Amino acid sequence: MDWKAQLQGDESALSQLREANTVPNASITRNGVEWFIESTDFELLTDDGQVRQKAEQILSSMLGAGAAPQSPIAIGPVYRMHYDGSKTVYRAGG
Repeated sequence: MDWKAQLQGDESALSQLREANTVPNASITRNGVEWFIESTDFELLTDDGQVRQKAEQILSSMLGAGAAPQSPIAIGPVYRMHYDGSKTVYRAGG
């Protein structure tokens, strides 16, 4: 199973952040209209709270790299992708 954290924010800011990313072991991906942080650092984590916390740290590193977009970007729902193609979505505080 794989984890990923959805990013919420302005389309151009997310695109700019993806292009400027220099954080090792992490990438910003897009699936249709949704944007995500994916990282090998998520592999050993066992629950959505841990993934959310790590995603916040990664996002903070990305934004602190000197190429921060002007509009705010935040972590949205955390997704757990299952091997059968299904997914479980974990919302903040839920």
